[in-house]
Amino acid sequence: MNKQLGAILMVAGTAIGGGVIALPIMMAKLGIVWGTISMIFIWLVVYYTALVNIELNLHAKEGLTLGQLGALFSGKIASFLGVGSLKILMFSLMSVYIYGLTSLVKGAFGLEYAYFPAIAIPVSLCLFLILLSPIHYLDYFNRVLFIGILAIAGVLLLVLSCSINVSNMPLLVGKYSEFSSWRLAIPVLFTSFGFQVLFHTLSNYCNMDKNILNKVFLWGSLLPVVVYIIWTVSALCIIYDRNPDLYASMVAGKIDVDGLVKELSLISGVEAIHALVWGISFLAIATSALGVGIGLRDSIELYMGIKVKWSRLLAAMITVAPPCIVAIVVPNAFIVILGFAGMILSFLAILLPIYILIAGKFKTAHYPSTRNKWILAGSFITGILIIAFEIGNLFLK
Repeated sequence: MNKQLGAILMVAGTAIGGGVIALPIMMAKLGIVWGTISMIFIWLVVYYTALVNIELNLHAKEGLTLGQLGALFSGKIASFLGVGSLKILMFSLMSVYIYGLTSLVKGAFGLEYAYFPAIAIPVSLCLFLILLSPIHYLDYFNRVLFIGILAIAGVLLLVLSCSINVSNMPLLVGKYSEFSSWRLAIPVLFTSFGFQVLFHTLSNYCNMDKNILNKVFLWGSLLPVVVYIIWTVSALCIIYDRNPDLYASMVAGKIDVDGLVKELSLISGVEAIHALVWGISFLAIATSALGVGIGLRDSIELYMGIKVKWSRLLAAMITVAPPCIVAIVVPNAFIVILGFAGMILSFLAILLPIYILIAGKFKTAHYPSTRNKWILAGSFITGILIIAFEIGNLFLK
């Protein structure tokens, strides 16, 4: 039960990250009704494809990365695609989180005009030092961070709810009838529920117990949905009622990370709200950075093997250094990189696992739903649409 709780919080903590800032910005285009419906639909796809991934690990009888699963059940092409897409995804997400944490630190301490690398490098160094720890220590550290998120979220939502005008809510506003709104929002929304880098790590951590793993990914993915919906609805309602111009800027995509935090603090009229909004944003991104960092570090260390001296040190360094460079070289790219990561995540979390599952031709299933052709087909089509949306975003405005 102790490991199960820790694993649930690790999944939830990894999922609750950049979405805290990104979802209010992106969901403003869809309004509360369609934004909430889209979140629930994406959660269903995310949870089902989590079962597909765990099914593969259970058939392998050990936690393996997607590249290793591809080599075991399909062949070299699937292995190459799995390894390549996983690494691109992980490094992209780490870049997003380092950029987000750096932006929040600059905003919180009044360092708006500070040299970005001067903040990004110390932030990356802190992540590097934390990732040198064994997973069971990181598990407990993550629990502390996640409890902090829930505590701050409770206080913050209580304060914000007192400012909500129920007679003036953005239920069906924005540009939900425009295809471009969905094209821009869905990839970011999908990435906001990303915890797929943890499959191999948590499969081993939970001793390959199918019942525990099912509960871990069910509750671990459901918690972020509840938090995201309550947070996004509250934020959009108060912004729509108190500052319609800001809401219009969000619909137009003209608000960045610390911009939303600052404006939300001012709108609420409560002095302590800035610290609360900053706190939940920082902790949410930190838990995601920790979860993705663990998965990336473990996968790199696994490929190094036990013969490489200082493998943990080297793996942690490789995990943090390239994303830090990307965060420095590509400024103002929080939403852009998050959307790009959604395209990679769709291939990694939906398309490739389903392909490997079909290629494996397994005669039995630990989770019967993973043998349902209609659900598999629906999930596969959703994955293709997410990729198509993000490709469109690269060429269209």
